[in-house]
Amino acid sequence: MEITTGSTDVKDFAAELDEMDLAITHALQIAPRASWTTVGDILGLSAVTVTRRWNRISQRGTAWVTATGSPALWRSLCNAFIDVDCDPAERGRVALALARDPRTKSVMELASGRDIHVNAITRDLPSLSRFVLDHVSGLPGVVRVNTQVTTRILTAGNDWRLDALTRAQQSRLQTLTDDTPPRTTVPGPLDTQDRELLLALAVDGRLPVTDLAEHLGSSHTAVRRRLTRLERTGAVAFRSEVAQHITGWPVTSLLWARVPVSRRQQVCERLGRMPDVRLLTATSGETNVLLSAWLHSVDSVLDLEDRISRECPELEIADHGIVLRTVKRQGWILDNLGRRTECVPIDPWCDLPEEPTSS
Repeated sequence: MEITTGSTDVKDFAAELDEMDLAITHALQIAPRASWTTVGDILGLSAVTVTRRWNRISQRGTAWVTATGSPALWRSLCNAFIDVDCDPAERGRVALALARDPRTKSVMELASGRDIHVNAITRDLPSLSRFVLDHVSGLPGVVRVNTQVTTRILTAGNDWRLDALTRAQQSRLQTLTDDTPPRTTVPGPLDTQDRELLLALAVDGRLPVTDLAEHLGSSHTAVRRRLTRLERTGAVAFRSEVAQHITGWPVTSLLWARVPVSRRQQVCERLGRMPDVRLLTATSGETNVLLSAWLHSVDSVLDLEDRISRECPELEIADHGIVLRTVKRQGWILDNLGRRTECVPIDPWCDLPEEPTSS
């Protein structure tokens, strides 16, 4: 799926969304599959008006709802951060090739330290080895690859929110939409039909069950039952994404740090409560914590480091990087202003052999 984007000027782009558009997007961050009637009731708008506004900003690629495996499901697989250095002339092509691989969740081009930073996920460690050693290292122009395996996802971008709704509106929305089946187990292995459902929802996380059933060639009842089970076990995560440049936090900063193992849990709990932190993971390697934050400006990087130093004196920041361009985020390739352009759903199982068809 490809989206046609509009202006490439930051000022014109920021003007595309008004406060009500941001409020709708914030509402969908809280309840991504809420009905338009419910969202309109919270905002004092008709369902028709909310639908029209959302269709406009979604078609422009400014905001969208997608679905991926949940952090709980991803923890059962093999996650890694891969830093790639390449020939300058090949940097853009390498980044795009990695972004179009279904095993990557995000792809970023950085200002210093490493050329490209990739968050990848595969079904197991042998699959990660094949991806890194046989595929990434063999891409034309790649000169160096460094891999850190993620040992625990502590904070995920699903929890990051715009600040566009009042607390009363947020509370009311959560009350009206709190109908998710209670989680009963940890996510287990997904079968082929589960994975096909996840891939279909990646393109549009708000697709009605009727449309999903038609797309998958299944019955409405079967798809509803399967989706309910994925929600109950916590295997699927719906999330409302927004182009970063219009959020008020247009700068992405990455921090690599070390913390004593005996203090890691306490330190990471404090880091996870910082509102600008979008991703926090424990990793293997010389550094054992990786943090990603959205900030108001480049100058805010120093403010973040100072705050971390005050609140987490046990943590030693080893390196930091500023993202020049996010090429892919959570299964969507983005343009220079962070608007979605092309869907490449996250598929850690893509290297599985095809199941034989019955005769």
